[in-house]
Amino acid sequence: MKNTLDVLFRYLPLRICFAVNSLPSEVLEKANEIRIRRNAPISVTCGNRNILFDEKGNVCNVHKAICATDNEIADCMSKLTSGSLYTCDEYVASGYIPLAEGGRAGVCGRANPRGGFAEINSINLRLHRFLPDVAKSLVERLNRDGLCGVLVCSPPAMGKTTFLRSAAYLLSSGKGIQPTRVGVADERGEIAAGIDKSGLLDVISSMPKSEAINLLTRTMSPQIIICDEIGGNEAEAIIEAQNTGVSLIASAHCETPQKLLLRGRMKLLLERDLFRLCVILGYDGGYTCEIAETEGLL
Repeated sequence: MKNTLDVLFRYLPLRICFAVNSLPSEVLEKANEIRIRRNAPISVTCGNRNILFDEKGNVCNVHKAICATDNEIADCMSKLTSGSLYTCDEYVASGYIPLAEGGRAGVCGRANPRGGFAEINSINLRLHRFLPDVAKSLVERLNRDGLCGVLVCSPPAMGKTTFLRSAAYLLSSGKGIQPTRVGVADERGEIAAGIDKSGLLDVISSMPKSEAINLLTRTMSPQIIICDEIGGNEAEAIIEAQNTGVSLIASAHCETPQKLLLRGRMKLLLERDLFRLCVILGYDGGYTCEIAETEGLL
């Protein structure tokens, strides 16, 4: 965990860095996001909990919480963009900044009518972890029953990307299964962070997922394609890939798998039986994982 935090500390203003580093160890061990807000409380996300703290790292209420100043927001943005904000304009307009080590910082604020943001007011630094065995139960099932489409479901900040990273690593490096050709459509540079040299892994980053899925299918003959956070825009590319015999492991934000049926194109993908298995991630004082046949859930 410390190694992951060390990466993010280089992007934090000194005062905020000290406060975060002073948090109780049980918070740091479970943290997956650091959220910085202009003249408003800074928080750390732990599963479904939002932790507020003061300048000394003491957990506190909203009235005593440390807040980021205008200068600290500017300092953080300068660090994230290596002092050249204009070179990241295209990413910022899409609401994020890719990190050199992999992963991303989400941003939002006052929108510019001509596109992008006129002012950044919130920065969300996401901690990417490499937990190699978190998807072990899924890979064991795929080894036993054969490769198939898998949908990883949960509300935001429940470890979907960490799960996908583990699956990509285990499949491509042959841990618990024969080495598998894995293509990763890594639009925001998060899934393959730290594992891109680990096995039979071919990665397309910084490209819209639908285009990356099409390109991987046509040119790299993957056995499995892995991507994060699918929505309606990727439906056609996913169906086309499935028609060529390529299975997809993907994630989707949802409170429950059943609620995906309320979203038109997601309903289409589910009704076409493109995802035979559903992985349901949750948090109950610790992260939980359930694997089920999709047909039995919907």
